[in-house]
Amino acid sequence: MPLALDAELTLRHGDAVLANRKRIELLRQIGLTENLTKAAKIAGYSYKGAWDTIDQMTQLTGDRLLERHAGGKGGGRTRLTERGKQLLKNFDLISAEHERFIQRLNRLANDLEADYAQLTDIAMKTSARNQFGAIIVAMLQGPVNDEIGLQLNDNLRLTASITHESCRELQLNIGAKVFALIKASAIKITLPSASTVHGVNQLRGQIMLLMRGERRAELQITTDDGLPLVITIDNSVIDALQLATLSRVNCYVDPSDVILAVAA
Repeated sequence: MPLALDAELTLRHGDAVLANRKRIELLRQIGLTENLTKAAKIAGYSYKGAWDTIDQMTQLTGDRLLERHAGGKGGGRTRLTERGKQLLKNFDLISAEHERFIQRLNRLANDLEADYAQLTDIAMKTSARNQFGAIIVAMLQGPVNDEIGLQLNDNLRLTASITHESCRELQLNIGAKVFALIKASAIKITLPSASTVHGVNQLRGQIMLLMRGERRAELQITTDDGLPLVITIDNSVIDALQLATLSRVNCYVDPSDVILAVAA
């Protein structure tokens, strides 16, 4: 049987879960019913569990997600704030892109079930936020490093640069299945209007979620080729480029920052 990939989307702020399918369903039902008791029951929460979940999400976003309107004819109402509606909308956008990317990987994987099962074990043991299954489609030997051409999905290719020794130890060759790992801090970001031009690994996309911390921010980006990226940058860059949710950006990854892993 062909390999079938499936993955549940989870948005994190550091180690804490900001949003997943169940939490977003709670927000969605609150928006539809304007009643926390009903929404909690439909989404599979107790009343206290729903409040605790909303409180955790509020602390992570730094903004109120709900507003309560007490009394009046028909009783009180619990409604989503504009921030709550935005989080719901952003998650739906990311979820749609996530689903399309999983479908592309399914088409690319074909009958490689055993190989990808082993690669999944590798992905579970690395701290790199960006992990992508790929197939080697090109190899070019240089004076010191080898350039490895990687096909990630139907339309997207990346280039990795690794030493001759690493290439030999990993026994890489055209057609081999690998995982491409990229640290969130290794991805550079510019505005589409920037004059800087890079030769390879240019990725254009849109910011789907921006979570700002005390000194650094985390960006969830979906590229035009359907690749989900996680990027961490200094808040000063956010301010200088005036970035916000849904901003269009250019991303660049130096080939030397693309780490390759294979099944042991």
